[in-house]
Amino acid sequence: MGVVISLQIVYALVGAAYNVVSIARVKSGRVPLSATNPLKGLAIMAVVAGVTLTQPYSQGAIYVIGWSMLIWYLGRGAVAAHFKAIRRRQNLHQYASLPAAYLAFVINGFGITMGCIGILMTLGNLLSGQ
Repeated sequence: MGVVISLQIVYALVGAAYNVVSIARVKSGRVPLSATNPLKGLAIMAVVAGVTLTQPYSQGAIYVIGWSMLIWYLGRGAVAAHFKAIRRRQNLHQYASLPAAYLAFVINGFGITMGCIGILMTLGNLLSGQ
């Protein structure tokens, strides 16, 4: 479980860094890296880190509930928006570049994947009595 938690924290840090760069771009008069509001994105990454750090407590209940909500929120929000922009070539003007759009999609896709794995492992440990 330790590797998954570490990768979820890496996701939060990489996502936060992406948003910090986006904020710096906006402050310098350039377009943000993605269509996502970078301040909102930074706040979501803080929530990701906070939820991830709850895993060892209360038999993982807060973690499972929190990550389930994050997966739903990110999946139908950021990931879907980035995917649609890339796939349909729509709203790409809201991104600094096509690689920036792909990077946003990959970062969040990785996070959702790690969230799903973490939930399954936590539930598996709970069911096996560990």
